[in-house]
Amino acid sequence: MADAFIKLHRKMLDWEWYDDVNTCRVFIHCLLKANWKSGSWHGISYDPGQFITSLPTLAVETHLSIQQVRTALAHLKSTGEITDYQQANYRVITVKSWYEYQGDNRQSNRRSTDNQQAVNRQSTADKEYKEYKEREEGKEVKNLYYPNDEKLDKAFADYVDYRKKIKKPLTDRGIELTIKRLEKLSGGDNDKSIRIIEQSIVQGWQGLFELHEAKENKPQSLYDKWMNA
Repeated sequence: MADAFIKLHRKMLDWEWYDDVNTCRVFIHCLLKANWKSGSWHGISYDPGQFITSLPTLAVETHLSIQQVRTALAHLKSTGEITDYQQANYRVITVKSWYEYQGDNRQSNRRSTDNQQAVNRQSTADKEYKEYKEREEGKEVKNLYYPNDEKLDKAFADYVDYRKKIKKPLTDRGIELTIKRLEKLSGGDNDKSIRIIEQSIVQGWQGLFELHEAKENKPQSLYDKWMNA
């Protein structure tokens, strides 16, 4: 990675999304991640200017939320900077006009340092997809879903793994909706969120539900106390 670089033209200062911090960040990240040549990984083909990723992965790499990444990608697609297509557990993003951004620079570099660049780029591609594979298998990044709470992040990651084990894996959209439901059930209480997740895993439930203990610990009415006396 240290020996690789991209071309970034000054005309980007006049780009309509330059003042949108999240959109600009995601686009520059796409330029950095895009592959320089065609290939395939795990049977998934990619061309120059493309890379394989997912919304949770992009969120971690850009330090944005999944929703912020989704919005930034929508902006970039609306103005033609990128296209993408999504499958169950991954998406392939294409930087349109890739050769206009990077082609000339790459060609001149190849003329001067062809052999060394070939080695560097191949090493970069291998490392990139090794890291991607590790992320997809849950071996690498901490705080993938909750950057500010390591315990809750681990609990949610355990739930995602649990869903895979019961043959009910969550899609990117499913993860986003599940996080929203968890926030609603817990009222934003992270400790309660963890207990809700643990409850579903222990009980063997597919979804997330209100804590049973919340009902059990509910103060009794005077009538209940009288009836139980």
